[in-house]
Amino acid sequence: MFLKTFWRQAFALAGAWTLGGTAASLTEATLSAADTQPLIRIATAAPKGSSFHSSLQAMGQRWKSAPGGGVALDIYAQSQGGEPAIVRRMRVNQLQGAMLTAVGMAQIDKSVTALQMMPMMFRSWEEVDYVREKLRPKLEKILLEKGFVVLFWGDAGWVRWFSKVPIKTPADLKPLKVYASSGDPEALEILKDYYQPVVLEPDKIFSSLSTDMISAIPIPAFIGNAMQVGIQTGYMLDLRWVPVVGAMVVTSAAWNKLPIETRQALIADGEKTGGEIRNNSRNEDNSAIKVMQEKQGLKVQPVTPEIEADWVKVIARTHPKIRGAVVPAVLFDEVVSILKEFRASAGEVGK
Repeated sequence: MFLKTFWRQAFALAGAWTLGGTAASLTEATLSAADTQPLIRIATAAPKGSSFHSSLQAMGQRWKSAPGGGVALDIYAQSQGGEPAIVRRMRVNQLQGAMLTAVGMAQIDKSVTALQMMPMMFRSWEEVDYVREKLRPKLEKILLEKGFVVLFWGDAGWVRWFSKVPIKTPADLKPLKVYASSGDPEALEILKDYYQPVVLEPDKIFSSLSTDMISAIPIPAFIGNAMQVGIQTGYMLDLRWVPVVGAMVVTSAAWNKLPIETRQALIADGEKTGGEIRNNSRNEDNSAIKVMQEKQGLKVQPVTPEIEADWVKVIARTHPKIRGAVVPAVLFDEVVSILKEFRASAGEVGK
């Protein structure tokens, strides 16, 4: 529950974009597809014109000429509801695929939460990559058993803290009023140990910042930049809270209808697309912060090793509550073990 709420705080803004969009007509999309090719409709919460959307569009062009007759790909950006709604649409075949974060994938199976929903667990993208590749066969098998094929894995930057007053330590966060989404009363009780959660609808976030109803919000930098959060808040703590991790999935029902040679080509293409998305998103994560500094007057609070160690120590107290409740206990323990292995091989001291 704890990290589920944190993630909702981070990406409810993307949900606000979704609510502001107009749903595309699936019927019209079907009619526009090439009649001679299988049609796969996919959805994403990523905005139109973003690098995520552009990568999917380029992938769709390649799919048209895939071996076995090709595949027609229709992409719905910000128009099919939030990720839980997108998963529901896949289950009833209104959609055949989606690019989901770990929150959306948790609607299919909670195992994927192991890659994301543990604050201060991962220190770098190298660690995220290492753990993902170690867990990948197991996670993909679990998802396949639930009726979904993983085409590729992606990510979208780190969740960071944006605030109206400088934050450096966990103690600085405690008196602040922080945006929180509704729906997780147990998580809200946990959050009260760290700050004052204020439950709001996403469309109330910016008016609440301007009236001081809330004074901080945890979101990825690229969303902060796109929605000009830097102007409203003024400060960002350069702390890697949790990575934004997810994958592109297609329903097994749609996948199994494709010729084997087509599937093999799409899997190979997916590796290319996944690598491109990860590289682009990581570059944008850093560039978004620079843009906010230059154009929105954002002041970035650096994090020293001592400050980071303080956060790790304080937030580690939540891990026993996360283990089993949010992240399956077996996978939680496996992530901890894999990270110890990685850090030992790199000569680092474990947490």
